[in-house]
Amino acid sequence: MSGWRQRVRDLEAENEFLREKIEALEKRLLAYENPHTPPSLLKKKKPPKNEPSGKLGAPVGHPRYERKEPEPTMSVEYLEETCPHCRSKLEKPFKIVRVIEEEIPEPQPIEVTEHLIGHYHCPKCKKHIIAKNNAPKGRFGNNLLTHVTLLKFDDRLPLRKAVSSLERHYGITITNVAALNATENVALKLEKPYKQLMRRIRKSGVIYADETKIKVNGKTYWIWTFVSEKETLFVIRKSRAKKVIEEILGTVFQGIICCDGWTAYSQYSINLQRCWAHLLREAKHLAEKFTEFEGFYQLFKKIFERIKEVRLKPPSLREREEIRDKLKIEMEQMIEQMNYYQEFRKFATKVKNGIQYWFTCLVNLFVEPTNNTAERALRELVVQRKIIGGLRRERGANIMQTIMSMITTWKQQGLQLFSTMKSYL
Repeated sequence: MSGWRQRVRDLEAENEFLREKIEALEKRLLAYENPHTPPSLLKKKKPPKNEPSGKLGAPVGHPRYERKEPEPTMSVEYLEETCPHCRSKLEKPFKIVRVIEEEIPEPQPIEVTEHLIGHYHCPKCKKHIIAKNNAPKGRFGNNLLTHVTLLKFDDRLPLRKAVSSLERHYGITITNVAALNATENVALKLEKPYKQLMRRIRKSGVIYADETKIKVNGKTYWIWTFVSEKETLFVIRKSRAKKVIEEILGTVFQGIICCDGWTAYSQYSINLQRCWAHLLREAKHLAEKFTEFEGFYQLFKKIFERIKEVRLKPPSLREREEIRDKLKIEMEQMIEQMNYYQEFRKFATKVKNGIQYWFTCLVNLFVEPTNNTAERALRELVVQRKIIGGLRRERGANIMQTIMSMITTWKQQGLQLFSTMKSYL
């Protein structure tokens, strides 16, 4: 009998050990799989669909996309004077079939310009005179500087790949360090418009803000993005605190900030729009974990559909304010009901803390209900982060934030990247 009791005690101890181990592993897993985890970091990927969900192709009535045909730079005619079969003389062709061919030039050798600058001694005043000139300060011309920078930051090529591309297309051999220095020279030239961009961001009526991690010399830094209607600003800082927002937007920002639930934003301003995409993702996560939460999840979806419906065909401001107040009461009732469940109290507190920020987009129609604008802006830098792993020093962080801010802004404004960047050099 004593052996049986000992066996039970051993099993109970093993069970306790395994339970603690499972809890520890679940906590570690939450770092990778939670409602705030972007799809790119999910360990458990969604299975691909075996069958398409609907009819393939563009919907009926969708305008047809046709690529604009370029103007020919040269023309080649193919004519015959006699019949190849009976040698009879042919008249003018009854039809001409037009075939367009687009081709890129053969790889071109680089142009190497030698600048010979005269130096003189004035026989009268004995001063050293240097002839006026337009010689570059560095070895590389503006076309090369622009091309290297766009290869690195718009085409997402590592430096060694950018160097390889230059050698293949132009026969020029430069080192990885020289390519990095080229991008830094461009960043220095863009420093002034970058600061001007920051000043314009401060005057925006609405800003979409977000942040994500990046390693700089092995330490955790944060990429912040601030997006307005026509401009995007990136900054890379050690901190994720309110002081970064104050640095960028000033101590008093008159506009509205659309953001997730990070506390730095609510500490900085009360003019916020909380992101509904984040809210619904977290609600869906709880519904998948607890069947009792499914009803709450459907109610959240219903409120969001009502918000989109009102924004699609907006009534008067007074009516929108009445709708906002009714939806706010509905949400407060949901919060009260969720608090009856211990598992839902943490989420209920999050919703309650943002209760005054969920419906800003109903009163201010120029504000989007989600923060997808900022998340899309960050996605490009997230892809680059995956490619390079991280940055070695703050020098690289300064280059990245300056150049990516300008490239993204120019794209928003529909400007041609190469010519626009070159114009600042």
